[in-house]
Amino acid sequence: MQVEAIYSQGCIKFVEPLRLKHDHIRLIVNVPDDEVELQTTPFGLPAQALSRAQAMLAKYQAILNAPYPPDEDLPELNAEYQERLEAIDLRAQIRQEQGRPV
Repeated sequence: MQVEAIYSQGCIKFVEPLRLKHDHIRLIVNVPDDEVELQTTPFGLPAQALSRAQAMLAKYQAILNAPYPPDEDLPELNAEYQERLEAIDLRAQIRQEQGRPV
């Protein structure tokens, strides 16, 4: 159900009176983009914490954007890892035979 409400200094009030079944409910509120002020620092973080977070993000993005190594440069699978892959395949086959999602 869509209802109209007015936001004023931290409070949301319905334009038309509305009686709700429960005291606490979750709502989704659509706010026009031009009514939102962007903060210059997210969540009021100190400059040192913000620079550390930006450095971590840059490192993470570099990892995500790194090219895959050629297949011939990949190390051989050891026996333990190969056993784990086989166990995963076996579990998937059992689930499939039982009609459960894989």
